[in-house]
Amino acid sequence: MQNSRHYLAFSDFKSIPKIDLKDDEYYLFQYSNDCNTDLDILKYYLEFLPQKFKQEVLKYRKLDDRYNCLFGKLLVYMGSYILGSNSFQFEKIIKDKYGKPFMLDSNFNFNISHSGNTVVCVFSKQQIGIDIEEINDIDYSLFENVFSSREFEEINSLGLDKFYEFWTKKESVIKAIGKGMTIPLTEIDVVKSYTTYDGDTWYTKSFKIDNKYCSITAKNDLIRVQETHVLF
Repeated sequence: MQNSRHYLAFSDFKSIPKIDLKDDEYYLFQYSNDCNTDLDILKYYLEFLPQKFKQEVLKYRKLDDRYNCLFGKLLVYMGSYILGSNSFQFEKIIKDKYGKPFMLDSNFNFNISHSGNTVVCVFSKQQIGIDIEEINDIDYSLFENVFSSREFEEINSLGLDKFYEFWTKKESVIKAIGKGMTIPLTEIDVVKSYTTYDGDTWYTKSFKIDNKYCSITAKNDLIRVQETHVLF
């Protein structure tokens, strides 16, 4: 299947053909809220969630955090259905002991990240992790202690984009492994298209989405099947 990118309305997703995701592929969903958040829209889409998951959304005090949490869950719903799950149930989404969500009785893995007005969700049959970060003009010298001397030399040479590329790569590796922040960023070594941790190699792809940097990590090298921009 060729890499592609298209738009899909949440109201239409059950009408499109199912996708048979191969072992070496990943499927990326993206939602960007380009207008001000609206309480009526939040209330409408909350009704797609069971009570427990509504409470997870509403525990956030900031409206944009509620939006990101809500639409991240709905991206999982869409992806699960498109990748073949006719009997999707939110209750099957649980968390392991490190807090990483996964789905019971499923043949694929997923991971969610959000930054600013953008939420991304990636699916794969492999262990998968994703991280997205809005690019802000920061003093990255304050973060020197999380990079190796070689990594920081590259950042100093190439600037802010390289900082965010390396940062999101390290974060996406942590999320793919699934042990949370128990893994220090300093122990993850970024080497071009792959990273290493504790003697293992992880393959990472990085790219920009608008004014954000995004990285996806898996145990084996993956081909992007499709990037879907979701419209709510």
